This record gives sequence, structure tokens and C-alpha cells, in this order.
Amino acid sequence: MSFSTDWLALRAPFDATARAAALEARLADWSARRGAGRVLSVVDLGAGSGNNLAHLAPRLPAKQRWTLIDADTALLAEAARRHPGVEIRAGDLAADLERLIPEGTDLVTASALIDLVSGAWLDRLAARVRAVGCALLVVLTYDGRIAWESDTAADAGIRALVNRHQRGDKGFGPALGPDAPAALRNLLPGTETAVSDWEIGPAETAMRTALVDSWAGAAAEIAPERAETIEPWRRFASDQPRALTVGHADQLWLPPFDTPRGQLGAG
Repeated sequence: MSFSTDWLALRAPFDATARAAALEARLADWSARRGAGRVLSVVDLGAGSGNNLAHLAPRLPAKQRWTLIDADTALLAEAARRHPGVEIRAGDLAADLERLIPEGTDLVTASALIDLVSGAWLDRLAARVRAVGCALLVVLTYDGRIAWESDTAADAGIRALVNRHQRGDKGFGPALGPDAPAALRNLLPGTETAVSDWEIGPAETAMRTALVDSWAGAAAEIAPERAETIEPWRRFASDQPRALTVGHADQLWLPPFDTPRGQLGAG
């Protein structure tokens, strides 16, 4: 599944504001110890144009060597332009996951990815992380919550259709969708989870419109017989300046011997 550079640029400031600072601080402390006297090897899965690198790298105190992996060569070309000198690798995450996380990797990270993958794929990721002995940080995983100011029955109906659509095949088999955060906690006990919701204000017209158009398209795809009600909802939701919360979760797993005490609760 691929995304446009325009969409990635539009969502970037919302992503940056939403991300769980407490987990980033925990990872920064871990990386300082793990990377002492050496360069930390980081693999970014589904890296797109490099937004995850741009946000996270300055927040980790260790020296780092990043490898950005994506199937979309156009997005990787933009990543190479934005981050000269970073290793860029085109790769099939579905077929070649294990090969793309080599021995010696210290941290695997991904943004807005694991809600798109199957349970079997996530199992493979968890197994590879354990085998390599690296940390895992996955951020901005959609968790099924879409909450409008003055939520209506029509909003609830679209939300249910969107969440059905999220569980469709996105190239990795039937997707986990909103079940992804719980699935990761089950696969990697000790995973810390924190809320990282998008908070979209009434005046954030471009972001609201992009989301509404995407959700209306997903709803029409999953329930074409309801097109006559979906289109009026799309116009109403685009035009009305209502605040909007889109639920996401950030999750951090550290190798057992590196896990600090006092972990965050699995929210």
C-alpha cells in the first residue's frame, strides 16, 4: 500500500504533535546505553519519504546509522533528497521481512504501519525482533477511534464502515486494523503502549477534508449500496468546522535485559 508525498507532508505536523514523548524519552535513555561507544543501527520499515527519521533521529542521543525501507521507489527518492547520505533500500516488506532486518540491528521502527498488516506478518516481525535482540518502536497505529465534536449517528455509521475496511487486505493478508496494538502486546509481552491521537481543530480544513474524503471512499468501497448516504455525509463532514480526534497508539518494546523498571501501563 502506497501513499502520496502530499498526504505524508500534510499529516507530518499532526504526527509530530501526537507522538508519545514518554516513550521517546524511554527509548532515548535506552539508546544512550545501547549505543555507548558505537553507532546504533536503525531500520525504518515502510519509511516513505523519511518523516519518521526526521522526527526521531534528533531525539536519540547515540550516533545512528539509518536504513530506510519501502516498496515505493518514488517516496524513497524523496527520502534520499531530504536525507542525503542515509541508506535507502527498496524492499518487499511482505516477502522479505526477515532479510530486511539483518543481524546487528539495534532498533526497528515503523510509523502508521502495523494496522495495515496481518496477524501472521506481525508474528514474523515479533519473532525477528526477538531473534535479532533489537528494540522495536511502532508509532501512530490507528486504533479504531474517530471522535467528532457533536458526534452524529451518521458519523458512527461511517466509523463502523471505515473500521471494517481497515481489516481488508492491504498487501500483507487480512489486516489487523484497530486490533493491531493489542496483537503486538500479546506477541511481545512487556510492550509499553501510549496514546498518540491526532487532534484536529475546527480550522484545520485541509486535514479534515483529506480524512473525510479518504473515509468516504473507504466506506463506499466496503458498502457501495450506501453511496446515497455516504456522499451527503462527506459534504457535511467536510464543510462543518468540527473538532476531530483520530485515535492512535505508540508502542515500545525493549529487549528483556534492557527493559527499565517502572514501565508505562499498556493503555
